[in-house]
Amino acid sequence: MTSAPSLMTVWPTPLMSRDRADGSALDPTDEQLAIRARDGEKLAFNQLMQRHAPRLVQFLERQVGGRADAEDVAQNTFIAIHRNLARFDADKSFVTWMFFIARNKAKDHHRRRAVLNWVGFEDRTEIMPSEDPDPETAVGDKADLARADALIRALPEGLRTPLLLSVLEGLSLAEIGAAMGISEKAAEVRVYRARKKLKDDFYCEG
Repeated sequence: MTSAPSLMTVWPTPLMSRDRADGSALDPTDEQLAIRARDGEKLAFNQLMQRHAPRLVQFLERQVGGRADAEDVAQNTFIAIHRNLARFDADKSFVTWMFFIARNKAKDHHRRRAVLNWVGFEDRTEIMPSEDPDPETAVGDKADLARADALIRALPEGLRTPLLLSVLEGLSLAEIGAAMGISEKAAEVRVYRARKKLKDDFYCEG
């Protein structure tokens, strides 16, 4: 399968329609384009992005706040779609499938932001800013997210699990302890150690 094209490289390109022999326009359906893309036709996937990128970004702006974040999540959505084309059911609506994936990607975005705020990496920012940051700040925020993700994955399982159960799942310390087979106090200590290690590693690397 070919690599997924970049969101921004296809937006400015006008949607190209195929023509019937009599010269009338014949636009393939989304589902037909998805099947062609699944079979390796790069242009078909570009057409899907041209058709739906603007409405997808508009939808995601309401979900994540800010144009830059919305475009970033839209890009991740199309990458996920491209990677999972083999699973697409042509008897179902492509648009419905697209928005289902987009909602999950928006949730992932909020989870990463929640971890950063909980640990204290973003004391100076809001989870959902009302206005787009300047380009330099936007690039810096994305880099911080990527670094935090890498540091979380690098945590020992005994620290990573209680952290994620606390921040992402909202479990209490007692519930975390029960899930991990440890005491509530031990769960509290592990969550504290996970937070401290993340902050120390984050600022040490920075």
